[in-house]
Amino acid sequence: MKPRHAIVAWLPLLALCAGSPARASSPPPEARTSTLAGTTGSPRVCEGGSTPGAACSDSTPCATGTCTGFVNVRVAARGLLTIIADTKTPGQGWTSTSLPGCTNPNPDPNAPSRGSCESSNNALFTLLLEFTLNGKKYTYASTFAHLPAGALCTDDPNNNFDCLPTIDSWNGEAGWNEPAVESTISEKSLGGNHLVLRWGGLPSAAESAVAAVIGKTASQRIVVGRIDEVPICTDPTPCGSSVFSDHSAGADPLATVRRFKVDIAVVGP
Repeated sequence: MKPRHAIVAWLPLLALCAGSPARASSPPPEARTSTLAGTTGSPRVCEGGSTPGAACSDSTPCATGTCTGFVNVRVAARGLLTIIADTKTPGQGWTSTSLPGCTNPNPDPNAPSRGSCESSNNALFTLLLEFTLNGKKYTYASTFAHLPAGALCTDDPNNNFDCLPTIDSWNGEAGWNEPAVESTISEKSLGGNHLVLRWGGLPSAAESAVAAVIGKTASQRIVVGRIDEVPICTDPTPCGSSVFSDHSAGADPLATVRRFKVDIAVVGP
């Protein structure tokens, strides 16, 4: 089994954290917009439904739409976000072809669980962000190892894996709500739920690097807006998926990789 990464290895966005692995993925966009509205001062508005653009603080006034938009948002660039999650138990080297003793994640919606080797000590999580602006190309990446338990996680002393490893939030943006491990990235331990990346933010180093290119004020936040998955491995048998490279099976030493087209947005007045 294996672990996770952010908007350039950074999206909390994806950003992942607490409690049971059976929760809905990440936090949903509405929860992220609530967090961003509080930290940036940008009012929220309805998206979709019969009242698009209406002021909102939750989805009640949005009728059939959702309270997931902002008054103050600027899409600065369109880029690619690649998430690489890997599990490496101690002693696994260049020639290793399996992870002995590691069990598979359980996708059963009634009892989802991560693989037996998906822990903070074994998890590697990398984010790679690439974009072009004004004819110039930019690439930023970061890898996380030994991620701590999430601050939002209530630890169950009888469960050694319930809070490991996670990313809660960065710079006031909402992060992920699930463990940063391979079975989360592959959605094999999400109980039928899916990754939710929209409005996920960047950690300080990543945000500073991107901000130096696209610009922002001190109170504004850089987040990922629209998300479209890019098929990168389409032969289901060797890929484990018809869309991405899924190697989250317990004994599989290869990493799980997914790629998304993303809007790189600046939120706040």
